[in-house]
Amino acid sequence: MTTNNVPTYRAVLIGLGGIGGMRAATAAGSAETYGPMPQSHAEAYQRHPQANLTAVCDLRPEALEQFRENWKDVWPDLRTYTDAKQMLAEESPDLVSVVTSDHAHANLVVDAAQTESVRAILCEKPIATTLADADRMIEATAEAGVLLSIEHTRRWDAQHSEAKRLLASGELGPVRTIHAELYSQRAMLFRNGTHQIDLINYFADGDPAWVVAELEEGFDHYTEYQGDGGKDPDSEPYASAYIRYDNGVRAFYNTYKTDFPGSQIVVTCEAGRLEMSDRHGRVIRGASHFEWSSTDLVAGSLMYERIVGALHELIHTLEHGGTLVSDGAEGRKTLEVILAIMASHEAGNSRVDLPLAP
Repeated sequence: MTTNNVPTYRAVLIGLGGIGGMRAATAAGSAETYGPMPQSHAEAYQRHPQANLTAVCDLRPEALEQFRENWKDVWPDLRTYTDAKQMLAEESPDLVSVVTSDHAHANLVVDAAQTESVRAILCEKPIATTLADADRMIEATAEAGVLLSIEHTRRWDAQHSEAKRLLASGELGPVRTIHAELYSQRAMLFRNGTHQIDLINYFADGDPAWVVAELEEGFDHYTEYQGDGGKDPDSEPYASAYIRYDNGVRAFYNTYKTDFPGSQIVVTCEAGRLEMSDRHGRVIRGASHFEWSSTDLVAGSLMYERIVGALHELIHTLEHGGTLVSDGAEGRKTLEVILAIMASHEAGNSRVDLPLAP
């Protein structure tokens, strides 16, 4: 469909949890003009001028009713389904968002890829919970010529994008070490740890070669995914790990379940350091042990960031070609590190070499 010479794309949304269907409180009429950056897939579809959400799906009728009530002023004619296959067949969408529990991603992505009309899929992180499932997703989308983007939100964040640009410029020299930390009661391996591991991969710009790791005490039984989609912090462990990359980068990953919330990542290079957290970004250069300069990491503003940035990238790539910043292969790389962390703990905190067997 084309409106005012600009193509629009029919979209459907599968999974109406917070990241799927949430609507933030905004001043009346402000959402289309100057409202806050979208925090859910529904808000991203509302705000992007080329996306037209036609239907949503959830197994819970009460979630569908709540979504309809929350969004009736925006999408008064929105159709709702409890069966994703039926929705895909009847709606003939161009774009599909998969925002279900982690272990449910694979079948839904494969079904969407095999739907003739579908051209692009935005799947929540992590890509899956097993490498076999991730490989099925990547294979199905590749065979169908469908774009697959994994929604590791921070890759479309202005601060981290500017950090990546600065590292690529060579101004600070080669990356030597990366130290990432995550705190809060939801510092779980699959739930939110995936974001920090993905950022490590993003900045390391290489392939992980081996991992040594330890899980939270009391999780010796956690040899495969046993979570509940991130609802209960007790369902998943936090972890600590050392990750060695094939290009020589050494990375340290630490998460803790604490009441103190936040995350930070430090990238140390040959000629400087980047320090980023939820609150600030800094560039540090050192003339000697006793003389360091510190300046703000000035990221500027992006027209589209985070989830709506991921959606915009999908649409732009559909129209102009190019490489997605968080495609299926990148999502698989992050999952493989997560699984290697679990395997190392199971093996008595021993070194686990990559690649892992699917």
